[in-house]
Amino acid sequence: MRKVALAVLIAALLAACLPPAAMAQRSPQEIKVVVAYHPDYLKQAPHILKAYESVLQEEGVPYQNMDVFQLVETDVDDFVNNVPAIILPDYLLQNLPLEFDAWIRRYLEKGGNIAAVYDPGIRNDQGFFLNRAVLADLTGVNYITYNTLGPAAYDVGNVQFSSEAGRDFFQIPPGKTIDRLTISSYGYGKLQYPIARTQPVYDIPEKNIYAYGITKAQEKIPLIVLSDYAAGKVLYVNLPLGHLKGVSEDLLIRSTLRTFLFDVVAVPHVMNVENGRGVIVINWHVDSKVERISLPVLQRAGYLRKAIAASYDITAGDFMEKPGDHEGFSADGRGRKLVQLLAGYGTIGSHGGWAHNWFSDNILSGKFKEAEIREYIAKNNESLEKIVGYKITEYAAPNGVHPQPMATKILEDLGVIAYYYTGDTGSAPNRAFFQGQMVSDKVIAFPIMPNGKSASLWEMRAHDKRTDAEINEWLLGTLDYIARNRVVRLVYSHPYNIQNYPQAVEAFLDKVEAMQADQRIATRSMSDYAAFLLRFLATTYTFTNGDGKLAVSLKNPADLTGLTVALPKKAYRRPSGDGFTVQEDERYYYLTVVKTDEKEKYITVDGH
Repeated sequence: MRKVALAVLIAALLAACLPPAAMAQRSPQEIKVVVAYHPDYLKQAPHILKAYESVLQEEGVPYQNMDVFQLVETDVDDFVNNVPAIILPDYLLQNLPLEFDAWIRRYLEKGGNIAAVYDPGIRNDQGFFLNRAVLADLTGVNYITYNTLGPAAYDVGNVQFSSEAGRDFFQIPPGKTIDRLTISSYGYGKLQYPIARTQPVYDIPEKNIYAYGITKAQEKIPLIVLSDYAAGKVLYVNLPLGHLKGVSEDLLIRSTLRTFLFDVVAVPHVMNVENGRGVIVINWHVDSKVERISLPVLQRAGYLRKAIAASYDITAGDFMEKPGDHEGFSADGRGRKLVQLLAGYGTIGSHGGWAHNWFSDNILSGKFKEAEIREYIAKNNESLEKIVGYKITEYAAPNGVHPQPMATKILEDLGVIAYYYTGDTGSAPNRAFFQGQMVSDKVIAFPIMPNGKSASLWEMRAHDKRTDAEINEWLLGTLDYIARNRVVRLVYSHPYNIQNYPQAVEAFLDKVEAMQADQRIATRSMSDYAAFLLRFLATTYTFTNGDGKLAVSLKNPADLTGLTVALPKKAYRRPSGDGFTVQEDERYYYLTVVKTDEKEKYITVDGH
């Protein structure tokens, strides 16, 4: 035992004498974002951590979970070199160790960055509320006021951004706001979220407050605050992001983490878009006999375009409201040639269970249970498969009626990998959560992109009385949003709805083609992008610092083609090498694997 102890001591002394470069060469370290948790709170709410994990995985962020008691025992000076950011999630850190305040200040002084979400450090180790949150001085607000305000310490309010520039910085799509600034949703209008009533610790500059919570009493409570502290950044978000993700509100956690990690901190990551380009998914729902008239007209007028790979999801039956009404599309009969026609313009998918309104009405009334839902989705799929000659792998629920998690499990059993979704509106395709649990890791939900309270062109004309100029701005703004943020979004309508805004749709399709030709965006059907995302999620990757260089490792059991790594320009030099292309913008280098059938890739990049 003495010999072992002596050997350890000698090794430690030698290590202390080595210059920094030699230390880095001897012990390269992986770059990872840390998600901290308190083990007792994790036992009570494991779904919160799963929500953060899911988003980080889908965004290609290298991360690790860490017990906060282990965190404060690490050496800050070494830790900060390889952990550029720490996420302090809602609920999981309501109690923080006594050492945490001093440790986190040291971390920030050395250049680390933190995102504090909703309620870290609001209780003592007996579970009682503190008078002052542990991170109040760092965030600029005391977000636990229960001992003075009682139940009034918590309220609900609208999320209103301070400016359109702030909204854009936090990657909120323009259609997700009802007045350009306030978060809204399809069918609801302005949304209300749980928020903490805060008290300022010091005067926060207005430029640091990106959003406010607006209560029913019209109080303005700071909601998203981004401040400097020493050499680091502190983001405070007065919203329970993990909880919201668990109840089908994905956008806020995703947009917040993307902004913090990619734009503020500049963490190297693997992109969830093929070739590093954003994707527009155009989803057309074909569900009644009216489309037998509109589709040939739209084809002749140039609204169906070979260059735009769209999704055409079809309700196959010959009735719509009740058997025998002859109002259905009738894919097996008079609509058959049109199914074949549409197959030449994109991907054919299934739009529910045989008859559009009949199917959704029977689910809502409780008449259709799991057996009937399965039966009629399968019948719809099989009808279309016989016509197009391939397996149907995407789905759209009639009238958005999609009882979770049952309906998604049925889709998984039937081999469907993508579905249109009225939850998580305005967000990216994802593995949706319902009641705190991931519904499926094999079927990707595609949230609709709303325009305020509406989602289809018919609703925008009939319900909201939107002008042509407003629709044009929404459609073209969505494309700019997709290109700027390199993300995926879905817009949907029915082909016959085009008659409501023919010029705006034509301008939209023209811009889609032009942006695709310029390689600013790509078009994909739901199932095509879902297949890519599932392949992306099967990829393992590491970013390792050592000897002044960054080593990037990518591995995928199938193929790495099209996978793209984003490296911050402020930290690394322009890479060069074989088997990948390099694009760049003002912030990142984008390295895309181009060699086909390559399952492993290693890239070395020089640091500045």
